Amino acid sequence: MIISLMFLVIGLPPVVRAYLRQRRHRAMRATPTRTCADIAEYDEPVTCEVKGTAVPGPGGPARAPFSGRPCVWHRTKVTVRYEHTEYRDGKSETTTRERTVHDEVHATPFAVRDHTGEITIVHDGEPVDEPSRSLSHFERAGRDVNLFGLRFRVNFSDIQGHRYEEWIIPVDQPLYVLGAAAAGDTGPVMRRPEKGPFIISTRSEEELSSSLRFGSYLGYIGGGLSLAASLVWLVLELVHVEPTAHLLRLIGPE
Repeated sequence: MIISLMFLVIGLPPVVRAYLRQRRHRAMRATPTRTCADIAEYDEPVTCEVKGTAVPGPGGPARAPFSGRPCVWHRTKVTVRYEHTEYRDGKSETTTRERTVHDEVHATPFAVRDHTGEITIVHDGEPVDEPSRSLSHFERAGRDVNLFGLRFRVNFSDIQGHRYEEWIIPVDQPLYVLGAAAAGDTGPVMRRPEKGPFIISTRSEEELSSSLRFGSYLGYIGGGLSLAASLVWLVLELVHVEPTAHLLRLIGPE
């Protein structure tokens, strides 16, 4: 039963991810492309996709907190690496672990510009597909000491250091966006639709569609095989066959 559950736990997440990728891929295939000028004529929200380049929104350009680079969207993440000690049966075991202490997305609206105009993207901190990584830096904890010409680092805590990561959408980055769009008071606006996915991607429609299709195939195949193994193992156990013993005979030495 334990091995059957193990196959189930391994196989279920890939199948769920494959289903979500398939939903996004189908939504992209069913959604028409519209220009900013087309959307300016819509009084009611219509689900569509736009293609263009990223430009600052009504609030002006943003600046990435860690790298200082100008952008229209950014995400920052800080992970602490530390030593964790456990005591069992009078013995201690120390392992290195990591924990995320900060993960934030810049939620200010930005715009997409095509050959007919601009549309404001109201995203409320939505994740972005394949943003540009602008920083990945690990800073060790402690402080440097210079003693009689010898330089070394002193650290009296269990914290080894912090990793600082940053992703951005630079100004003029080509974008593909799928959402609900309509005319607004100051121009066209796109936001998350009531139903279906909201997609913001730095990849082209063709690249993203191909990636989603291939990823869903792999997820269904890999996860499906694991789920099938879980079912077979469970049936063998229910009919009082010992699959573990047979498996050990097959892989064990003669």
